[in-house]
Amino acid sequence: MDIKKDYYIKDPVHKEIDFKKDKWILELLECEEVIRLEGIYQLGVSYKIFPSASHNRLMHSLGTFQVAKKFADFFEDKISLYQRKLFLASALLHDIGHGPFSHVFEKISKINHEDVTKKMILNPYGNIYRVLVKNEIKPMDLIDVYEGNSKYEWISKLISSNLDVDRIDYMLRDSYFLGTHYGTIDVDFLIERSFLIDNDIYFSDKSINVIESFLLSRYYMHKDIFSNKNTYIYEWVLELILLRLKDLKSQFEIHKNNINYFELYGNLVFNEGQLELEKYIKYTDWNFLAFIDSLRIIGDKILNGLINTFINHKGVISITYSDQILNKVNWKSDQIKHIDKKYLFKVIDRNEKMIYYPGDKNIINIINAKTNKLYKFNNDKFNAFSWNDDIDNKFILVNTNLIN
Repeated sequence: MDIKKDYYIKDPVHKEIDFKKDKWILELLECEEVIRLEGIYQLGVSYKIFPSASHNRLMHSLGTFQVAKKFADFFEDKISLYQRKLFLASALLHDIGHGPFSHVFEKISKINHEDVTKKMILNPYGNIYRVLVKNEIKPMDLIDVYEGNSKYEWISKLISSNLDVDRIDYMLRDSYFLGTHYGTIDVDFLIERSFLIDNDIYFSDKSINVIESFLLSRYYMHKDIFSNKNTYIYEWVLELILLRLKDLKSQFEIHKNNINYFELYGNLVFNEGQLELEKYIKYTDWNFLAFIDSLRIIGDKILNGLINTFINHKGVISITYSDQILNKVNWKSDQIKHIDKKYLFKVIDRNEKMIYYPGDKNIINIINAKTNKLYKFNNDKFNAFSWNDDIDNKFILVNTNLIN
């Protein structure tokens, strides 16, 4: 890539992502660790329910960079070049640790994506480390940003808090690709009413309506989209596929020469929590799906049923919870003596998501436009919102391949 030329990327959310002032960022975009995000769905298994939601984490990372760049441009006279570089690198790289199908993979593998992000950045033999050092950015400073311990408090806040560049982009982007209107937010209006005061970020009280709308939109996006009941079906099935492999270890190893990407995922199945970074940077949704699909060769009825459920969208249903229904499902499961109940059904109790997360690192600071009085955003009005009254909040997933 010739970084001497002006370079930009067309984007359906931000229209254009440009690098005129920050051409060094293009070196990060050429790193294998970043390119890998092309193969990681932003919303994990959600594309199974919302087919247009097939956007990837690289798109989102670029969008997060663009939102951060707008803030950096607005504060150009108030921040150093180093702060700008640190802020933009932190925005672009914040998601590089995600594995296939993101959060469900984390649950299966017991490998935390935030830990992977840190190890990728701090790996002295890695591409990202080399580019950061070349451009005089201390890799450890990015880790301090992600952990909320940066000496530049405003950067930590804008990277991870109740109102940050990550959430702004994914609300806009996910809404666009889902075909919903939850993510409507006037980014420019918000930025133009932001202030850097005492190393922290503040927003004008004139933007409070925009902030409240954003927080509520995120809440309902989680409730209606991210926590959709069908999402739990596909996540459960993926989890069961890996659990079944553990029960079939000997057969799994017998057929290893005919299993796609066995060298990548074979050890992962039996060594939970053990990170092999050189393999991890090869992981994508695409090769993980190819790995799963090829497991049919093992010839196990339960495993094949689970694979068919994930690939062909059938075989598991969700039923609104009641004690009577649970007793009935339990009774039917008891009649199937040779199959562990974990493969037959699961009770799901959706956790309530907060609208506004507490803690000093999450606080949204407000400044009165007339008096210059500084105060904390008042979130009391959100306390009344709850999922708990939703009749479908608790439900039962039933594997109809095995139980009728």
